[in-house]
Amino acid sequence: MECKSIENPNSLLGEELDLCIFDEASRFSPEIYERYIMARLTTRKGKLFSISSPFGKNWFYRNHLKADAKFNFKSIDNPYFPKEEWTRVKEKLPEMIFKQEYEALFLEDAASVFRKIEEIVGNTLKDVSSNSYYLMGVDLGKHEDFTVITVVDKTTYEVVYLDRFNKIDYPFQKERILAISKRYNNARIYIDSTIVGEPIKEDLERMGAFVDDFKFSNKSKKELIEKLSIFIEQKYIKIPNNPDLLEELSSFGYRLTDNGNIIYSAPKGFHDDMVCSLALSVWGLLPKSNIRKSIIPKELEWKNVIAKKLKSYI
Repeated sequence: MECKSIENPNSLLGEELDLCIFDEASRFSPEIYERYIMARLTTRKGKLFSISSPFGKNWFYRNHLKADAKFNFKSIDNPYFPKEEWTRVKEKLPEMIFKQEYEALFLEDAASVFRKIEEIVGNTLKDVSSNSYYLMGVDLGKHEDFTVITVVDKTTYEVVYLDRFNKIDYPFQKERILAISKRYNNARIYIDSTIVGEPIKEDLERMGAFVDDFKFSNKSKKELIEKLSIFIEQKYIKIPNNPDLLEELSSFGYRLTDNGNIIYSAPKGFHDDMVCSLALSVWGLLPKSNIRKSIIPKELEWKNVIAKKLKSYI
């Protein structure tokens, strides 16, 4: 008998199995199940017990439907579950999360933080416009994680630029970030200043960029992600048809702590760099019923008028 974690999937490889108990199965990618688990059960015709709370109608749901034997229990069916806790969490949690986590119901999109993603996809990538103002979201990475740069047009609320890269030293990353900001009319930068981000933010300011730092914590990330979720669901923004971005948005989920708090994150084995970069670029936007109206300070509007007047006399 062995107990293993999927944090290092290669550790799952080894001898063939007679029995595998796969806990929290719905939270893992189907690749873990298909590539590392099933291959070890096949020759011996081993048995698989998959245990999990639901997470939308994903691969775990499909396997549940096909299973030889299946069981479904609510948390309150557990004789050791405190009855008063049922009422407390029901009042505290969003309805869909409660139904999924405590009533063990398979719900469409219940696992997804972002819904109606396909309704905001379009041909949005484009070069700079002299009449537009831009915001840039930068999520920093270096080796395993990616650095992602997302630029949003404040006039149209469209993602006009998207770049994703890794294994590039920070001095070169700073030059790239600055160059893109300058290209898009000195776009204001919202940057992840957690850990290594603080000195990079300061360097970018010394290089002439307009930078707002954003420190990630459970609380601040919750606010950031929930704002992006509203912008997507209300169709305030438009995003490009980028497969990596769409995969991250679709798989991005949440987990519950022991005291019932929600923590947003990508499932194990997935990235969330593009989600965080997009969320940072949206952070400086306001939800408007008419998003075509440019959000420009009055003093800047007057400067534009004066500049156009002067240009007409030259």
